[in-house]
Amino acid sequence: MPGLSRSARNHPSPSQKWESCRSPAGLKKLKAHIRRLEGFGDTLAEANKQVLPFGIDEIDDHLPGGGLIKGALHEVFAADAGIATAFCALLAGRLVKDSEKASILWCERPWTLDAGALYGPALLQFGIDPMRLILVRTRRDSDALWAMEEGLRCSQIAAVVGELGDISLTASRRLQLAAEETGVTAMLLRSKENTPAPSAAATRWRLDAVTHEKECRQTNDNKDLSWMPPTSSGLGAARWRAEMFRCRGGGAFNWTMEWNDETGDLSVATNIRNRSPLQATARLVG
Repeated sequence: MPGLSRSARNHPSPSQKWESCRSPAGLKKLKAHIRRLEGFGDTLAEANKQVLPFGIDEIDDHLPGGGLIKGALHEVFAADAGIATAFCALLAGRLVKDSEKASILWCERPWTLDAGALYGPALLQFGIDPMRLILVRTRRDSDALWAMEEGLRCSQIAAVVGELGDISLTASRRLQLAAEETGVTAMLLRSKENTPAPSAAATRWRLDAVTHEKECRQTNDNKDLSWMPPTSSGLGAARWRAEMFRCRGGGAFNWTMEWNDETGDLSVATNIRNRSPLQATARLVG
């Protein structure tokens, strides 16, 4: 019987290869290889250690590392342009606050989102000093992409926001690699698309406003005052419907967020629509 060659003797069997992948070191190596295939480079492991948490457990628990990855590309689709702009401004304000870098680069194209121009004083409520905002207005998507890539390679930029009508997978990979190389976070602000093309973005979001409804009071058969389901529109705290439909290393989720004017922050809105009626402490007269 002919003997096995040296290469055959040293080659692991399929079962041995599978067992090696199941070890902690093997799983770590496999995950790193998958990240590189998905468009992230070797520095993603370091980037994962630097995240921007929302400060809301219901959201952060569903994000790899407990927050949005810094030094990566994130994509926001604007079902409501005002809400999506506020979302990006809030994140950019936190990034510049947590960073030693001084400025935010915003590539603006109001006609793309069918929205007005940015209003500097209003950005203060999101933690952005207008003096630290570099505003670039471009005519074409290609010009915005060029400005974004240049900004991502600047050592004094904390965050780059770009308003785009369209972007190819190749262009998104260029932005992702530039963000990963320098650690500067990039955000794409785009108009609403039901079936967007593939992208190298670490997370992809859809944002829209939530219509407020007014709760009314009504007496029950026992003449007790109880809360009834909402029936009509009314004013209240601004609410956003945030759908994260793509997340590298995570799943898809959606939340209803509520903006608090006093604290200048977001929270997850509590759904009280289907709660049981509450008994009043006093009965109605008559």
